[in-house]
Amino acid sequence: MIEMRQLHQLIAIAEFRSLRAAAEALDVQQSTLSRTVRAIEDELGAILLERRHSGVELTEAGQAFLREAKSAIELLERAQRHARLAGRGKTGSLTIGIQTSLGTGFLKELLRRYATAHPQVLLSAVDGATREHVRLVAAGSLDIAFVTDCEIPANCDHAQLWQEEVFVVTSKTHALSGMPAVSWSSMRHERILVTVAAPGPEVEAFIRGVLAVEDDCGFKVDRIDATQEMLLDLVALNQGITVAVSSWQRPNDRELSYLPVNEPRNSVTFNAIWNRANGNPALRRLITAAHICAGRHRRGTSDWLSAQHSIGQDGMLGQQVTIPSKGSSRDG
Repeated sequence: MIEMRQLHQLIAIAEFRSLRAAAEALDVQQSTLSRTVRAIEDELGAILLERRHSGVELTEAGQAFLREAKSAIELLERAQRHARLAGRGKTGSLTIGIQTSLGTGFLKELLRRYATAHPQVLLSAVDGATREHVRLVAAGSLDIAFVTDCEIPANCDHAQLWQEEVFVVTSKTHALSGMPAVSWSSMRHERILVTVAAPGPEVEAFIRGVLAVEDDCGFKVDRIDATQEMLLDLVALNQGITVAVSSWQRPNDRELSYLPVNEPRNSVTFNAIWNRANGNPALRRLITAAHICAGRHRRGTSDWLSAQHSIGQDGMLGQQVTIPSKGSSRDG
């Protein structure tokens, strides 16, 4: 088997057209290069060099061999460079599960920073519900998912990263629209719209949790077979109300009111979840970027602290992301 070292030595001999000059350039013994030439010729069964008074010349077989060998070396070196970049997470791909909007907020800023720092990593986003995303991450079909509170599979790790304020969303002509803040009980006699698809099930579960009532206790949930965008259009037409987290706010929306809730439970926590056995280097860099974006630093090899040294239930503290109050400016 011809080694890469031997090929580089043969190339040097051909370029210098002298065993002595090539040996000096490579800082090896001339006898070493002579053995290299004999070994390659024995392996190929062909004479590669002709020795003359003026030095050495490649034979026709030697020229053909080195032409192909140089191409192979270039391909191999390029593959090695790409592999090193991929190993450091500089190239590759990431498949990300999301259930929140990328219109604004923490997740948009995280992915913007990551894409800027790693332009050669291809990001693919998959929309869906928490339960399905968690299943796909555990199965290895998704690299990472950003989801609300959920049960973490045994083969997965997670990080609590940020929180988003929850708002009651109404049309501008709705009776609640002019209020500076509302209570959850103000929704009891309203038609509440949620989507059948994600994030509808999570929204409905949240509503039922904060109201702690059954279907027949003064409020009605209508599951709409539509996108979140279309659902907001129906709310704007005064066909019902809904709830939304801050990142779902539509920019420059003049038809909807996002009303703060003046009760303790008025935010949702978002977590990153990933398969512990996933060795994708680009994933490890995204996890690091997510912690930095959340204002944390690494104390050891895997334990993270907030910048304020505050530790939550799982050792992490989320950052609050909110919609500005009605009438104030908004940074999109």
